[in-house]
Amino acid sequence: MSGLVQHLLNHGYTVSGSDRITGDRTDALAEMGVNIHIGHRTENIDGCELVVRTSAVHDDNVEIQEAKRKNIPIVLREQLLGAIFNSFKTRVAVCGTHGKTTVTAMLHEILSRAEVSHSAFIGGVYNGNNYYFGENLVVAEACEFNRSFLNLNPTVCVCLNAEHDHPDCYADEEEVHTAFSQFMQQVDENGCVVLPSNLSHLCDNRHCVYFDEIVTTNHTTKDDKQFFDVTIDGNTFSVELGIVGAHNVYNAKAAIATALLLGVPAPQIINALKYFHGVDRRWSERHIEGLCKAVCDYAHHPTEIACAVSTARSITKGKVVCVFQPHTYSRTRAFFKQFATCFTQADVVAYLPIYSAREMPLNGVTSQHLTLLAQNMGINALYLPDFETATRWARQTVQPDDMLLILGAGDIVQLADIL
Repeated sequence: MSGLVQHLLNHGYTVSGSDRITGDRTDALAEMGVNIHIGHRTENIDGCELVVRTSAVHDDNVEIQEAKRKNIPIVLREQLLGAIFNSFKTRVAVCGTHGKTTVTAMLHEILSRAEVSHSAFIGGVYNGNNYYFGENLVVAEACEFNRSFLNLNPTVCVCLNAEHDHPDCYADEEEVHTAFSQFMQQVDENGCVVLPSNLSHLCDNRHCVYFDEIVTTNHTTKDDKQFFDVTIDGNTFSVELGIVGAHNVYNAKAAIATALLLGVPAPQIINALKYFHGVDRRWSERHIEGLCKAVCDYAHHPTEIACAVSTARSITKGKVVCVFQPHTYSRTRAFFKQFATCFTQADVVAYLPIYSAREMPLNGVTSQHLTLLAQNMGINALYLPDFETATRWARQTVQPDDMLLILGAGDIVQLADIL
């Protein structure tokens, strides 16, 4: 939402907004001149000509009810993003179950270093913001939740993967694939889809580039950076990537293929990648005095968690200690067993209560039950009822050579702040 606000401000609109609590984003917007209301009240929309809401704001919200009473148009966040996105000449949409925020930020870094004017809508905070203003070209994260990416009509679609992640929106992976395929069909006839070869069946009759065919060799990790060689058009380049994890090499290959398609010379792409240091809460290191190395990661799907744990295991001398906050009851129920097995490479995992987000509790779907399942599978697991308990446990458990992984898409980042 804050990215859309900034874009509208740059085009001369007057914007106000309301939220339940203050935070870094609301504070930053207030400094830009946005009238921020804390709490939802009918008077907050006085004088408004358009109301924009997220899917988390339901019809019983007092501001939504007041807007309907006054016949003020109401649109979803993704509908406004679509209207903005579709107005650009060159439109790059990055979709996928995992990695889309990272690749969107990578492309922004590459285009910025190559001095290509562009706007970027990033699903996380990168270099202090989630939005960057420019002209002619737009790069935006395209989310499959509620099929919201179908509001976008790209000239270039980057698809990283397509797994079942939103059981509240999709019955199974087949439905997910159908939605992704429909999105790719919305790419301009003369446009292109950048995707891995194993998803080629989703890309109907559009021109395709398979980024997984980019060859990388000589992989090493040192000082929280990755080094590898990549071959482009017969030329080999040495790459320094400022973020670890084999999955981020995969993400970099997608960014490289897309940037080449947009006309950025290979040497400029390679140079830009060394400045990329990751998005906030995507393998974000936190310095916790007197404890150990700690990393906050947004991982909330079993595949993402397994990647984070594997990365930690590959670079850690001591134990890999995980604290995980499951995100939504429907996702926890859908991947109940996987939320245990994804921690098999960890030395210990502590489960916090489920972060409900927009959902009501489901009978039998609790972190206590998840802990028991993990223990019965031979995984060293325990349940922690709150952040205060988790803070004490972490300080008693981790040693200087260990790594503390703080995982989840909810408010678990507060645990790192407390520590």
